[in-house]
Amino acid sequence: MNTTALNITDRATLLYNALVAGFILVFHARIPQWPVWLLASLAMLAAVFLMTRVVGRYANTPAQLLRHLYPLLLFFLAYEQTGHINRALFPELLDPYFQMAEAAVFGGQPAVLLADLFPQRWLAEYLQCAYFSYYLQFLGLGVFLFLRRARRALSDYLFALCATMYACYLIFILVPVQGAAHYALPVPHGGGPFSAVMAHIYVNCEIEGAAFPSSHVAIAAVVLYYTWRYARRATWFIAPLVFSLMLATVYCRYHYALDVLAGLATAAVLIPLWRRLNPDLRDGPH
Repeated sequence: MNTTALNITDRATLLYNALVAGFILVFHARIPQWPVWLLASLAMLAAVFLMTRVVGRYANTPAQLLRHLYPLLLFFLAYEQTGHINRALFPELLDPYFQMAEAAVFGGQPAVLLADLFPQRWLAEYLQCAYFSYYLQFLGLGVFLFLRRARRALSDYLFALCATMYACYLIFILVPVQGAAHYALPVPHGGGPFSAVMAHIYVNCEIEGAAFPSSHVAIAAVVLYYTWRYARRATWFIAPLVFSLMLATVYCRYHYALDVLAGLATAAVLIPLWRRLNPDLRDGPH
């Protein structure tokens, strides 16, 4: 596996950050502290070349692992960036329109009603755990495929994962929606460690305008598909966790139900597209 050459995930990372940098330059007058967020994109562009030209030359396992999985670490900076540049087109959050749509589709607001119907603390704690598992799912499958030395599978998974995340981030930038947090109601708390961890993450790491589509749901769907494809025995464990995560996004009032449906649609449309575009899958059956 040539780790000093640009692979398709590297190219997707370059393209995403180039697009965002261009967006910032075009709309800089509407973006507070725009040089900071332009610099963030340039730093992520530089990280791609650093991984290929420097880290990629080392043969030891930790360096190789970092070389392949570094885009997953950049997700957190790119996510933070979206929250600072997503008012360039629409200066106000678009939540009122989503709330009206939910009322028309569901006859109410599922994010408000669901936790009120099922107030059990154990259920809240379990669903907070499922929501937290998102951070372990996408990284864990990448590490598993790397350790199996499954080159084609790793390329297939990482490109689909990263390209789907970048697509979600681009929509966040263009369509700012806060999600069910817009109701300013307390998030269901189970009183256990996962509720406490998620409360800390929500208070300190969440940004406004990054709810539609639900990247948690889109990425969890990607993880489920590739678990079924490349680690089928683990599907029995991952599938219930993914479905619980999807329920948790609404129950815990992190997202509108429409965000969940949009996240599923995003994954359903993009996974086949990414697999068609990936050159690593063109030289034989896959």
